[in-house]
Amino acid sequence: MLKTALTALGLLAALAPVREFTAGPPAVGFDADEVLARTYAAYKALNSYADSGTVVDDNGGFQDEFTFRTLQTRAPRNFMLDFRYAGSVYDNGFKLPGGERIMLWMQAGNLQTWYSKTLEHQTYPEDGGRQVEAFKAASYSTRSVSILVPSLIYTKANLASVIQATEEATAAGTETIGGRRCLKVMGIERWRYPSGQVTGVRPVTIWIDEETFLIRKLFEDTPKGSPRGSVSTRTFTFEPTVNPPLETSSFSFTVPE
Repeated sequence: MLKTALTALGLLAALAPVREFTAGPPAVGFDADEVLARTYAAYKALNSYADSGTVVDDNGGFQDEFTFRTLQTRAPRNFMLDFRYAGSVYDNGFKLPGGERIMLWMQAGNLQTWYSKTLEHQTYPEDGGRQVEAFKAASYSTRSVSILVPSLIYTKANLASVIQATEEATAAGTETIGGRRCLKVMGIERWRYPSGQVTGVRPVTIWIDEETFLIRKLFEDTPKGSPRGSVSTRTFTFEPTVNPPLETSSFSFTVPE
């Protein structure tokens, strides 16, 4: 796999601490670092995985809304992400319809991508060394969904997501998300580069299922240094399934004519 300048190793490098602001309330009831460690272990132990979810970008005055579905098996090495733009909703009631779709699908280790907006269809064979770059390239258009869960499943690929970038993890009690009791972890998202540069500093909150230790919800607050009064938040929701039975046919996608 091609190496990326920003890796999980780079994020965890021993650099001088940056303390722009702290992570919120004092620890409540559990060890936040231990919970995050168990989350890493839970995804790594999965034989198969499925989810459905949403992303909402609140830009202050309007919201961009997206939906997604993820499927994955370890053996054979199959993966699918079906990501769709649902539309935008403005505070004045105006609605902008969606319809755009991004697909990433892998069968027996061979990855393909397709974008409805550009009609671009790319293939990335298992031995081509470019699959990590394909997941990363789709990150902007998929609002980071193409790397968020994959960064936890494909640990050897060094896909760095908000999870790896979270520091100063603090326990903040429990909440029920989607009918499931979740451990609420608050922290600070910081992107640390090998050069020492730190960017994208913002508060982050992660809701982790108390039983499965899979992520149910994730909230990224407005970045530090944004103009006063501005809003730029992102909220992910997940409905994950542990080790579902998945047929190989579930990972097929026919590119439209």
